[in-house]
Amino acid sequence: MKRYGYFLGCVMPVKMPWAEKAVMLVAKHLGLHFDYLRGTTCCIRPGVWKPLDYDAWLTLTSYNLALAEEQEVVLVDSCNGCWISHYETLQELRENSEKREMVASYLKGIGKPFPEHVEVRHFLQVLYEDVGLEKIKRKVKRKLNLRATRHIGCHARKLGDDVLPRYFDEILEALGVEIIDTPYDKMCCGLLLFLADPERSVYERVERKLNYAYEQEADFCALICSGCYDQFDRAVRILRKEAEAKGELPKACSVPVVHLAELMALAFGYKPEDFGMQHLRCTPVDRLLAKLQGC
Repeated sequence: MKRYGYFLGCVMPVKMPWAEKAVMLVAKHLGLHFDYLRGTTCCIRPGVWKPLDYDAWLTLTSYNLALAEEQEVVLVDSCNGCWISHYETLQELRENSEKREMVASYLKGIGKPFPEHVEVRHFLQVLYEDVGLEKIKRKVKRKLNLRATRHIGCHARKLGDDVLPRYFDEILEALGVEIIDTPYDKMCCGLLLFLADPERSVYERVERKLNYAYEQEADFCALICSGCYDQFDRAVRILRKEAEAKGELPKACSVPVVHLAELMALAFGYKPEDFGMQHLRCTPVDRLLAKLQGC
């Protein structure tokens, strides 16, 4: 049986503790040998660090790969940004002998093994390829019977639309979610754009996505990437603050943003309080839970 080392990342434990708990509940419920990757550093976000200092990005990210080698686990990411950083670093080490030697020298100097046999997998790959859709369907105790838009995120398209985006959709549908296609499904959340142009990042990306979800009467917007959630959370807080003077809630702020693992936990029979679903959210889930109870 494969042993998995879950890379938690920076955002999830700070802003998404309910998603962290849900991921662990779902993994154990599916019978996976699943635990945290221990002793990690940041993934060294590639969208920032690669253009600033490529060697620093490659070397520091390799440290996490070395930990997975040392702990003899498959490195698993649910955040697309963390996954793409680890995935591309591993590719570079295997294809570029010069960079491989540089990283090997660094790791030897700190007493860590070179990641010779490491495998990097997205959580969606673990669910769809290792667990399988049929087993997930068998584990469903309660069909959700909800309608949702979804945001898969840019980096999840690295392997093509027929891999992670398709896995995401088919797992949602297996839980009983009706997917609402939108004109903005391939639009970036605007996370890195926020560093250059906050207004475009908020109003042309997140607000547009959530406004459309509201207009289509979606029960929620589903995502899996912690980096994308960070951007949704930031944008909703900005929109809410700007609306305070008007005394009305922007429609974009009334659409819950929900992690896939939460939906799986609910469909598997867990209660919202089992993973703290009601707390620390950019948008409330009370209306969503009330509807779910009525299903």
